[in-house]
Amino acid sequence: FGVNFFGHSPDFVLTEIQQQMQHGIGLGMQSNIAAETAALICEMTGVERVAFSNTGTEAIMAAVRIARSRTKRQKIVIFAGSYHGTFDGILARAGEEVGTAEPLSLGTPSGMVEDVIVLTYGAEESLEIIAEQADNLAAV
Repeated sequence: FGVNFFGHSPDFVLTEIQQQMQHGIGLGMQSNIAAETAALICEMTGVERVAFSNTGTEAIMAAVRIARSRTKRQKIVIFAGSYHGTFDGILARAGEEVGTAEPLSLGTPSGMVEDVIVLTYGAEESLEIIAEQADNLAAV
């Protein structure tokens, strides 16, 4: 996880946070530092745009929404045992039939995960299913 890139409480991060706190506590993404950070990320990576999220769940929700919108497809593949956020539309585990999914937890309606395929990461069978379903997939 990105929050641990520099270890726990490195001095240079604490110093920067303390300096920023002198300018007040801003909630949300609309700040000068967010714009500056986005510009730096674009410059360093060559991407055209950057979007910030409060959580990994929000980032995954946006990525799935964009993929489905762009491809005009609904199905997505996730991998068993991997973290994909905590929203109902992706809280799934493998169903009894290969290539199907069922809700991971109580309270998640089965219809929320009907377009999710749960596969085993690194398994040759998973690659075969992805190849077979390629024309139906919005994202893997």
